[in-house]
Amino acid sequence: MSEGETLESELSENCREAVSELQEERPEAEVIAVKGDWAWVSIGDVRPAHINGVFDQETAHAVIRIPTDFPNGRRPYGIVTYPYVTKHDGQDADSEHRDHKKGRPAREALGVDEVGLWSYRWQNISWNDPKDLRKAPEIVRSRFEKED
Repeated sequence: MSEGETLESELSENCREAVSELQEERPEAEVIAVKGDWAWVSIGDVRPAHINGVFDQETAHAVIRIPTDFPNGRRPYGIVTYPYVTKHDGQDADSEHRDHKKGRPAREALGVDEVGLWSYRWQNISWNDPKDLRKAPEIVRSRFEKED
């Protein structure tokens, strides 16, 4: 059993189905960490500076944080990026936390020194259908769009 399969075995059946739905949109998506009742799912590279010109980073690796029993009506919370994403001249982005404890499982799984955890309550999703997780890349994009 691969490490990813071992991690996925810690998810509910519906959550595994949701991850499969996400992989239809982003084939590179994979569960990289599970701690308690949360899972960290890598969705691959995103382009903050392309989405919103206020950011310094052309690319960043994005990881979403979801309940291990998703979808259950409880909202996923948080987006993790590597590297820590900054605005022009190194300014911090709003509600992004350097090396926050909720981002550490992703940091450890990625084998990096530091990540950013974006405090962000996902919106406009029912949270009751495994297909909802297909919207995760757009949720990440929408967070970058909101920065000014």
